[in-house]
Amino acid sequence: MSKTLTLMILLIVVTLGSFSIVGASATRSIAVSSLPAQASTVTIDTAVQLFKAYLNRLGNPDLALHEVEEYQNNFYASYFEQSTGIFAFQMLIWKPGSFWTGGMMGSGFMAGIVMPEPGPNVMWNTKYGVMGGMMGIYRQSASSPMTVTVDQAKATAQQFLDASFSGTTAGDVDTYYGYYNVDVLKNGNTFGMLSVNGYTGQVWYHSWHGAYIQTVEVTPNPTPTPEFGQPVTILMLVLILPITVIIERRLEVKR
Repeated sequence: MSKTLTLMILLIVVTLGSFSIVGASATRSIAVSSLPAQASTVTIDTAVQLFKAYLNRLGNPDLALHEVEEYQNNFYASYFEQSTGIFAFQMLIWKPGSFWTGGMMGSGFMAGIVMPEPGPNVMWNTKYGVMGGMMGIYRQSASSPMTVTVDQAKATAQQFLDASFSGTTAGDVDTYYGYYNVDVLKNGNTFGMLSVNGYTGQVWYHSWHGAYIQTVEVTPNPTPTPEFGQPVTILMLVLILPITVIIERRLEVKR
C-alpha cells in the first residue's frame, strides 16, 4: 500500500471518529477543538489557542505545548513530556482552502480542526500513536529502546536530503517514542521537516506542509534533571564521594 493511499485512509478514519491519544496507562477519547466550518481564515494566534485548548482537555499535567509552526497548508504543533524532555506527539490544523491529496484537507468540514499529524506521528509513535495495531502497522513496545541513535538519525536524514532536496541540511533532532523528527534547513532557515524511524532508519518526509512561514515558541523544551537512582546520578555520586572523603581527611590532618 502506498504512503499516499495509507494516509488518505487514515485521515478518513480519524475524521469520522474522535481522536484517541494512547497514554502509558489508559486510552482516552478526546473531542477535537475546532473553528466554525465557515471560517475563512485561521491566524497563528488562533492556532496557538486551539492547540492549548486541546492540551487542556487531555488533562495530563506532564504534557506541554512546545511550539507552533505555520506552513502554507497548515499549522503544526509539537507537544513534549516535561518530566522526561521527550517529545510526545504532533498535531495539525489545516487552513481553509489548503491543497493536499486533491484538496480534501481544505474542504470546509476539515478546516480549523485540531487533528493528529499523519505519517510517523500515528504510525511510528510507540507510546502516543493513535493507530494501535490497525492495518498491520509496524510497532515496537514503548519500553524497547530505539536502536538508531540521534547522530545516526541525523546522518541518515542528511543522506536522504542530499539525494532528494539538494542544498538542504539536517537541523535540530527531536526525540519521540519510536522515531526522531528532524528540522530541514536551507541557507540556515527552516525549509520543512522529516522523520527517521528509531528502529529501522526509514525516512519519511513531511510533504503535506507546504512552504514554511513562521514559528511561535510556547514552552521551551527543558533538559530533564536526572532523578536519584538514575545512572547519571549514580555516576556522579561514585565520582564525588571519594573526593569528598579525601578532602575531609586532609583537613583533619591539618588540624
